[in-house]
Amino acid sequence: MRSFLAGLANRAYCDFLMPSRLDAYERLLGIAIDAGYEIVGVERFWSQVQVEPRVPEQDPARRRLVLRHDVDTDPGTAAAMWRIERRLGVRSSYYFRLSTLDVSLARGIAEDGGEAGYHYEELATLAKRRGLRDADRVLALLPEARKLFARNLARLRALTGLPIVTAASHGDFANRVLDLPNWLLLADMEFRESVGIAVETYDEALTRHLSRRYSDTLRPRHWVPESPVPALRDREAAIQLLVHPRHWRANRRANARDDLERLRDGVAYRLDRGRGAGASAE
Repeated sequence: MRSFLAGLANRAYCDFLMPSRLDAYERLLGIAIDAGYEIVGVERFWSQVQVEPRVPEQDPARRRLVLRHDVDTDPGTAAAMWRIERRLGVRSSYYFRLSTLDVSLARGIAEDGGEAGYHYEELATLAKRRGLRDADRVLALLPEARKLFARNLARLRALTGLPIVTAASHGDFANRVLDLPNWLLLADMEFRESVGIAVETYDEALTRHLSRRYSDTLRPRHWVPESPVPALRDREAAIQLLVHPRHWRANRRANARDDLERLRDGVAYRLDRGRGAGASAE
């Protein structure tokens, strides 16, 4: 119980009281630039590695940093991070949920040479709507979840006017309860081809080209598995950084809204447990 309460207190601090760490973000990118890294988004990196096996004269000293943003809660801080990147001449990927899509920001990122992608969660969404806690019953929803994904993706493309050819699975609390990731939606390659998604960020075909992967997290660690700075200074060949805007600046309004929605969904999901256990997957 003590560790649980400490975790809640730490999240509350990060969501509402944490000073901005955007200066640290800018310094981090500066370290990468000074170390000679080409900073790219997921789509750009995927395009590069598709060509390289057929190009024998690759430079062995080439260094790339794949920079990915999962915009879970705070497009305002995402925009601030993008402005930092513009000043530094950096291009990266930003993945928006339906609830965090900022159309003008997504278009601006793309027009500037970066990428706006889809941070999708349809499998978890349907599991919560049905109150399902049994993994097999949720797996039976995959065809329905794929139809929902296709509709949502078409909507995002229509709203933004962007092709959106890569996607990143969002990790919801329901996914952790069920031990089922949202990326199962795109494990069907025929379906993926039908909706025009070239690569998912967790594909082994993509990640095998990375020498190191890092993700930001709550204080005091800030990074898992560890800080990426030593790897950058050691000039590892291909590093991926996954960052979340809420870990770099406390947007109280956006974070409060997300925390309340998570609390509401979590309570409803648990109270709906009995109904979900007997509910039809249809």
